[in-house]
Amino acid sequence: MGAHVSPGTSAAELSAVLAALHLTACCCPCTDGCDTGCDPSVCSPDIPAAPVAPVGPEVDLGIAPYPPGTPTVSPASYRWTARDLNPNRYKAGYALSSEEARKVQAALDAFARKVQYRPINDTSFTWVPPANCEDDMRCVFADMYRSNRDDVRALAARFKNRVAEANLDAMRAASLVVSFVQAVRYEIPKEEPFGILPPALVLSQQRGDCDSKAFLAQMILHELGIESMLISSQAHKHTMLGIALPVQGTTFTYGGTRYAFTECTAEGSPIGHVNAELLHPNDWKAVPVDLR
Repeated sequence: MGAHVSPGTSAAELSAVLAALHLTACCCPCTDGCDTGCDPSVCSPDIPAAPVAPVGPEVDLGIAPYPPGTPTVSPASYRWTARDLNPNRYKAGYALSSEEARKVQAALDAFARKVQYRPINDTSFTWVPPANCEDDMRCVFADMYRSNRDDVRALAARFKNRVAEANLDAMRAASLVVSFVQAVRYEIPKEEPFGILPPALVLSQQRGDCDSKAFLAQMILHELGIESMLISSQAHKHTMLGIALPVQGTTFTYGGTRYAFTECTAEGSPIGHVNAELLHPNDWKAVPVDLR
C-alpha cells in the first residue's frame, strides 16, 4: 500500500503525503475483521442480548424537519429502546430537504478537494492535512460540524425537549442519545470521502459506521450540554465516544477530564463498557474536535 507521488516532489512534501496515508476505520470491533461483513451488534459477547421488556408507553419525540417547512410526509423514522430509562421505548422522525442534503454533501466534497483527498481503495486514502490539523482527522470532523450544525440541531431540540419534560439528569439524557444512535443501521459508507457520512445524512439515510455514528452522538450531546470526545484506534480500526460522566466502567483521562468509553455500534452497550478485546492493544487516542 502506498501513496502516489508526482515527480519533483520535495522531501518535505513527500514526508507530508506519506504521513497522511490513512487507513479508514473499518469500524467493526469483531475479531474476524471486516472482510466477512460482520455485524457489530454481536461484537460485545459479554453484553446480554436478551430483548428488553417494554416499560411504560412509547414516547414520541416528534418529527424534526430541516430546514423548517420541509415536508414531513415521509420522514426517516426511528424506534429504539433506552434500557436505563422509564419509559424505555422511544420514537422520532427526521426530514431533511433534498436541497439541504445536496448542500451537506457538497460541503464535504469541497473540503476533500481542499485537502487533496485521494482514495487508494475501499480502506485507505491519502490527504494533506492543514497546518492546524493532525492525521487523526479532527479538522475533517470540525468542518462537518460547521456544515451540519443547524441540520442536527433540529433533531437535538427534540431530545432537549424530552430531557426538560421528563427532568432527566445528564446520565439519563446521555443514555437516551446513545441508545438512539446505537439503533441507527450499521453500514460503512465506502463511497464517502474519508469513509465518513456527514451527521445530517446519517439521520436522513438511516445508516452509518462507527465514526459517523459516534460524531452524530457527540453533536447531539453537545447541544444538551454534555461533554464528549471522539476516540480512535488504528490497531482496531474503530472509533468510539468518550463521555464525561461519572460512571462505573472503563474510562480514560484527557486534559484533566475523565471520559467513559461508549460504544455507538452495538445496541444496548452501556456507557462505560468496552469489549475487553478492544483494549489489547490499547492504542486509543483522543480526537479533540473544535465544536464552535
